[in-house]
Amino acid sequence: MLANAITLSRLFFLALAVILLHVERVPVLLFAFFLIIFTILIDAFDGMVARRRGSTSPLGSVLDIAIDRVVENVFWITFVSLELVPLWVALVVVTRGILTDAVRGFAMGEGSTPFEMMETTWGRWLVSHRFMRALYGVTKAVTFPALALVQTLRVAGPASPFGRFFEPLSAITFALVLVTVATNLLRGIPVLMESSRFFVRQHLEKVR
Repeated sequence: MLANAITLSRLFFLALAVILLHVERVPVLLFAFFLIIFTILIDAFDGMVARRRGSTSPLGSVLDIAIDRVVENVFWITFVSLELVPLWVALVVVTRGILTDAVRGFAMGEGSTPFEMMETTWGRWLVSHRFMRALYGVTKAVTFPALALVQTLRVAGPASPFGRFFEPLSAITFALVLVTVATNLLRGIPVLMESSRFFVRQHLEKVR
């Protein structure tokens, strides 16, 4: 299936971007900057292809979510290794992802989709509303390339023509990191809170 092949291709571009981010040469880092943007844009393109070809499927949806999680986590870990973001950022995002994915997997086993499991109005809005999904997608799409630019300016050094932009860009980018992490948690907490009913229900069934 073409859409799934496009989804899987993100792993190749992700690996290439990570390698290039560790090459301390400005032209290479600029290429990594555009490659990160391209890798993020593919996430929207594969879904569009699947809908136009009428080839959407549960497998495609699961694959898309899984690859998106891999891309997100690997980028955070990479930026930690480059000392562009603090370690706690990756720890928070990765932990949140593992917990919510585990809960959603359990919910699917109970016959609920990741979005159907949300029963409260506010929970559905935070997790599945188009605005919140777009907001989180945009924050990542802006923050990851911005971090690549910070790395580029750092390697270029203060003597470069754009050296004076390093400090202000670093400050702006760190603010973007905080917004991205906050949005990530804001969309994950409702999933964990509402998942309690599955475990309560299971406990009651055992008691009976």
